[in-house]
Amino acid sequence: MSALVAIAISLPLAIASCAPGSLRPTPTAPDGLSVSIKQGRLDVVGHRLVVRFENDAGHEVTVDGFVVNTPTLDDGLIRTKPFEVGAGSAIDIRLDLPASRCDAEPGPVEVTFDWRTTAEDDASADSDSVPGTLTADDPFDTVARVNGADCLAESVADVAKIVMPEHLRSTGAGPDRRAFIDVVVEPVASGDATMRIERIYGTTLLNAEDGIDWTLGIDVAAGDAPTTLSLPVRPARCDAHAIADDKRGTILPFEITAGDGRAGRLDVPSSDGLKAELYAYYAERCGLQ
Repeated sequence: MSALVAIAISLPLAIASCAPGSLRPTPTAPDGLSVSIKQGRLDVVGHRLVVRFENDAGHEVTVDGFVVNTPTLDDGLIRTKPFEVGAGSAIDIRLDLPASRCDAEPGPVEVTFDWRTTAEDDASADSDSVPGTLTADDPFDTVARVNGADCLAESVADVAKIVMPEHLRSTGAGPDRRAFIDVVVEPVASGDATMRIERIYGTTLLNAEDGIDWTLGIDVAAGDAPTTLSLPVRPARCDAHAIADDKRGTILPFEITAGDGRAGRLDVPSSDGLKAELYAYYAERCGLQ
């Protein structure tokens, strides 16, 4: 039995009592408690999902554990450590995202949990937790976006590997320095999968030398020879705060249409070494050193 399955089985909300004929109570949620799904910029990079519990009731609610289920994500969104949601407050719980199911139809996000309260005027007040279920609000279509990105990455991997360079290539110095990001596209050895790299979008930190985006229009097929995309790069603006506050400026968004019909943006991050060199280039060219 895997550790994940063992954890899931151990959750009080996942099993019924072993006593003959006993039944768990019908799942119900405490008044005033709601759940929503979201991601911040760093959560996107870290491939995490934020499950937000909000409590509009006049008393504290303790959640002893919860499970998140939705058709397009594998099982594994589980929290077993109890936490409190104070009256009139909220809490964000971050969970690592499991793999996406690319052959599933989208559906609601159901959060099943065990909860308890010590409110004197609450009929459910007890030291024992009771089961609850809520349909999570997903105001920014986070689950659909995660699934789309994961499944596009799967389609791209069937065609080629996109490899960022270890180092920045450059000439000159100071404000006259010019640099290139040499991205290598390495097709798989065989197969009939294809894709088209339409463009690479500029970021909050980096733009194409002659504009904002790098317009490419390159077709790639399994079995092709490797190709190097040399991207002339310049600072998107000259502002010291841009580096200090950067979250995603060195992650290049590729717009790709795969031969199987999947399409969208595939984020390709820079290594720590390349990121440091891009920051240094930005500062040198902008005269911030």
